[in-house]
Amino acid sequence: MLAFKDIIMKKYMAVCGAVLLAFSTSCVDGLKVGDDFLEKAPSVDKDKNYVFDDPEYAKGFLWNTYGTLYYGRQLSEGDRGNGSAIDGLTDSFTCGLTWCSMYNTYYSGQFTSNTNPGSCVYSYSAGTQWSGIRKAWLFIENIGQTPGIDDGEKRRLVAEAKMIIACHYADMLQRIGGVPLLDHSLDPNEELKIPRATVRETLDFIIKLCDEAYEVLPWALADSDQEQWAGRFTSAAALGLKIRILLFVASPLFNDSQPYYPELASMPAVEQLHVWLGGKDDQLYKRVADACDLFMKRNDQEGKPWDLVRNSDPRQAYQDAYFKRANGELLIDTRRRATASWNWDSSCAYIYFLGNYGALVPTLEYVDLFPYADGTPFDSSFWDQQGKDKYIKEDPFADRDPRLYENCLVNNAEWGKGYPAELWIGGRNGISKETVSEGSNFTGFKIYKHILNQSAQNGKQDQWPYMRLPEIYFCYAEALNELGRTSEAYEYVDYIRARVNLPGLKRGLTQEGMRKEILDERAREFGAEEVHFFDMVRWKMEKDFRKPLHGVRIRRGEDQVSYSYEKFEIKKRYIQDQADGKVNFTPKWYLTPIPFVEMNKGYLTQNPGW
Repeated sequence: MLAFKDIIMKKYMAVCGAVLLAFSTSCVDGLKVGDDFLEKAPSVDKDKNYVFDDPEYAKGFLWNTYGTLYYGRQLSEGDRGNGSAIDGLTDSFTCGLTWCSMYNTYYSGQFTSNTNPGSCVYSYSAGTQWSGIRKAWLFIENIGQTPGIDDGEKRRLVAEAKMIIACHYADMLQRIGGVPLLDHSLDPNEELKIPRATVRETLDFIIKLCDEAYEVLPWALADSDQEQWAGRFTSAAALGLKIRILLFVASPLFNDSQPYYPELASMPAVEQLHVWLGGKDDQLYKRVADACDLFMKRNDQEGKPWDLVRNSDPRQAYQDAYFKRANGELLIDTRRRATASWNWDSSCAYIYFLGNYGALVPTLEYVDLFPYADGTPFDSSFWDQQGKDKYIKEDPFADRDPRLYENCLVNNAEWGKGYPAELWIGGRNGISKETVSEGSNFTGFKIYKHILNQSAQNGKQDQWPYMRLPEIYFCYAEALNELGRTSEAYEYVDYIRARVNLPGLKRGLTQEGMRKEILDERAREFGAEEVHFFDMVRWKMEKDFRKPLHGVRIRRGEDQVSYSYEKFEIKKRYIQDQADGKVNFTPKWYLTPIPFVEMNKGYLTQNPGW
């Protein structure tokens, strides 16, 4: 996210804080979609002029609005359902924190349209998206009156505000489908009950904003601007977001010959195309490919300022790619604060929830996804040949894809603590006894990504990797493959694999085979970055949502060099097939519902099944 150097200066904090409070409480009171949407305070005009008559305050208003962008980490104890993380809904991770909302609400099947927004991993009405959209439009509408900023800089600032709006709408489209479109800051005297737009209209709205920003913003920040301004939107970011959302809508969830929940095709949300394109649009993948082609050509023309992080240590290069600020790979990164410190309530609560309490724990299925360092796939049948009393010296976690060790802490892995990780029962990092079925390590693994250690994070820019460059390469490969140009897709997947010294994919793959390889690579590359969940959703991967998930209990032999491995099934989630054969999964789980409190206002359609 943007370096908040100017924002956090004491000269501006008091003023901007007071003014923003006036906008967000007395004037806006958050953005409520419904009868109480806006309540205009008598002082709103004065407050607005107070901000936009001063160039520093006006810019500070925009910098503050950057802070509304989606941020995937938990910042405090009560945030995001006490540790719930969206990757816990995938087959890659599970939740071992029994008192968080993921475990108690989602896994139990208790999640409904009436669930308390504070217990949701994402909420239509309770997040920062609507206030962010409102603030961005206020900025666009009022920056013209601000003295002391030349027209070129104003155009750039407006383009950045448009990208804030586009990001918020892209987030909602992926989670909800078509939503009400706001093209200005609403006046209290306007009609406030704005209906949902179609998927197509929402997509077009986002793309228009991205295209307008693309024409104005610099392709990349100058090297001299990186220290202070890393995180400001660029033309590359605008094109990247366009590619992401085009690919999502091009995928089968919305883009198919029938809606994703055909049994409920008569529901208003389906009939009015709020959750479906109304048929298959064969041109969408071409639009993805064309946008990716433009990205590659423009980047080459500009001297390739956007490229993968590389160094002599592929594991370190991969870590730097998502963690290190201003690395040349982070197309969009978001922050809610300037730096991380070490106070429980306001700093790195995710360390405790994810790392210590087990809000996000890798599954055996995810660990098995990582091949050996020479590219040979790991044979998951290995675990079926092992057992509680069978001790072997072979280390199944050794010499694997370096990304495994940066996403997951596995037994005997190097992790900067002065000793190899001890994930065996009774080990320093393992479960204490055989019956443990919860906590940070109950699957035999712990999360490592985003966690690292305190010394690695203390005082650092605390960012969320909202979008990284490899996504463009994978999007290009996927679009080419879906267009029947599979042979052209290899180089874009191989380019990402080469960063961690993996050989290229074997040639001769079918379209289906290449599709699987791309999705697997995305899961490996973007572990715990909230990419895999949306891949499972857009490809309607029902089988993967329903399948049983596993961990492995590791025991160390008396010789202290051999281990036994006992595969076990993790407690089933509600949407997984139950032991008695009951199937609870329905396609409704692909999209989140509109909250009941909003539906009760009578002007929105509900997503199918909710």
